[in-house]
Amino acid sequence: MSTTASVTEPRDTEAAPRPSVLHRYILPGLEKYGLVVLFALLLLFFAGAWDRPATFRSMDNIRAVLGTYSVPAILALAAIIPLVCGQFDLTVGPVAGLTAMATAGAFSNQGGSLAVAIVIALAIGIFVGVVNGFLVAYVKVNAFITTLGVSSLISGFIVLYAKGSTILVSNTTLTNLGSLNWFGIPRLVYIVLVVAALTYYMLEHTPVGRYLHSVGSNETAARLVGLSVERLTFLSFVLSAALASIAGVLLLARNGSADQQLGGLGLTLPALAAAFLGATAIKPGQFNVVGTLIAVLFVGFSLSGLTLNGASDWVTDVFTGGTLVLAVAISTVVARHRASSG
Repeated sequence: MSTTASVTEPRDTEAAPRPSVLHRYILPGLEKYGLVVLFALLLLFFAGAWDRPATFRSMDNIRAVLGTYSVPAILALAAIIPLVCGQFDLTVGPVAGLTAMATAGAFSNQGGSLAVAIVIALAIGIFVGVVNGFLVAYVKVNAFITTLGVSSLISGFIVLYAKGSTILVSNTTLTNLGSLNWFGIPRLVYIVLVVAALTYYMLEHTPVGRYLHSVGSNETAARLVGLSVERLTFLSFVLSAALASIAGVLLLARNGSADQQLGGLGLTLPALAAAFLGATAIKPGQFNVVGTLIAVLFVGFSLSGLTLNGASDWVTDVFTGGTLVLAVAISTVVARHRASSG
């Protein structure tokens, strides 16, 4: 009887090295919650380590920041809708200014009711979104050029209408909305929370939101699966203008007046800074509602702390511009890294 010996190659029994705790938990956590941690450290710094901590952590200052940055918060939410779809909208600030001016003009100069004035102003703001959407989606004009040009047009119309004057609004229903509190919290904050919840639900839990994300992620793939890229792009600008118009009414409620200074890009840059900074948190590399709100609070309390400690006026512009550039750079690097790692 003969036996046949089989020879087998020795197996490499060495298992692949497991990712370290640093790569499995710490780095992903910092990537997701880094802005939250930085915000907490900033609050601790201003509340206890600089010249006027008592003023910074007072309820009056907290309410002032929350009320002041309610309008920028809604504008930032307006800005992320086209950004999710892969487009820029530089008209969110000018549309808010136009809506504020139109509401003040219709109510004060034309003698109309507040409800009619608001409806007219919202219709004007949304019309700007229709123009933006049509030019970008169907005429195929670059979104940056389109919205920059429309912003300039809006600024010109506001200056022409205002003629150097300030329009005051005496309606207490509107001004109380912008100046008074409910349960110790500015009334505008509750409106921001409602708008944020609706925007979050639309972007994260509806087919329209998923389609917008799909177009923004890969327009070619979206077309291949049958999505109407033009219609979705058009819709993103209309929704953005609708939110910006709401912000304009609230801006008028907060200020109690409207003038020609509302027509510039001064409201747009903080909104874009918050949108891009928010894309570095919670869902890194993606524009998202929760990260955007955290970014608005971060910018608001940062500027409040600097102002209370005697920072010059130019610091606001430098901080906002620097935050925008840094946020765009970080969000771009994070998105590229996540795409390359699958």
